[in-house]
Amino acid sequence: MQLPTLTAAGHTEQGKRSQNEDAYCLDSASGVFVVADGMGGLLAGEEASKLAVELLPGIVAERLAAKDRPNEAVAIALERVSQVVLTQSKSDPRFSGMGSTALVALVHGPRVYVGNLGDSPAYLVRGGRTTRLTHDHTVAEELVRKGLLTPDQAKVHPWRNRLFKYLGCAEMQELTEVHDFPQRPGDWLVLLSDGVANFIRENEFGPLLAAHASVDIAARELTRLALERGSQDNVTAVVLAFH
Repeated sequence: MQLPTLTAAGHTEQGKRSQNEDAYCLDSASGVFVVADGMGGLLAGEEASKLAVELLPGIVAERLAAKDRPNEAVAIALERVSQVVLTQSKSDPRFSGMGSTALVALVHGPRVYVGNLGDSPAYLVRGGRTTRLTHDHTVAEELVRKGLLTPDQAKVHPWRNRLFKYLGCAEMQELTEVHDFPQRPGDWLVLLSDGVANFIRENEFGPLLAAHASVDIAARELTRLALERGSQDNVTAVVLAFH
């Protein structure tokens, strides 16, 4: 079976922040695509997100070479990089308390595998329909999943931005979940930092992507639109198209 042809592009902007703590990578050789949103004082957030995009593709490739299943390769890579970030945050005072979200897409064989830590989301647009592939690892969203908050209550809850899973988190006890789907011609996969995702409605992705055949233009338009709508955060978008 012939697989679809993949094209990918990304774009990031500092926005209203004093520095850009977002980072992304497009590693077509390993089939790994990453969006990371760093957090921490001074240079700590930048360092954490930089570690994510530098280390994740290589570790995923290493685990696949060791015959791990693709979903395991993604989950193990996220756990290993989390430990690297945690170790560096403890050993270097400049990076004390640093962390980062991490969103990884692995295109491997006929399927795509998506795993995340934190609140950088991924969306699959297929046939004009948009499906969110990830769960935010915020305390408020976890309370929603347990039936203790409604979605509307979570939007204004004081813990709506507090993460309990992220790169550098000392309390994580298990590997993260990884979702997968088969590649199909016409699919779009969108990876975002929350600085973009919080300003784009799910029903807007299909029309927006259809209006921009180029993945580069689509990524730039997503970030531009988020800033135009008032995002005060760094903004990052990675767009994959399957032809």
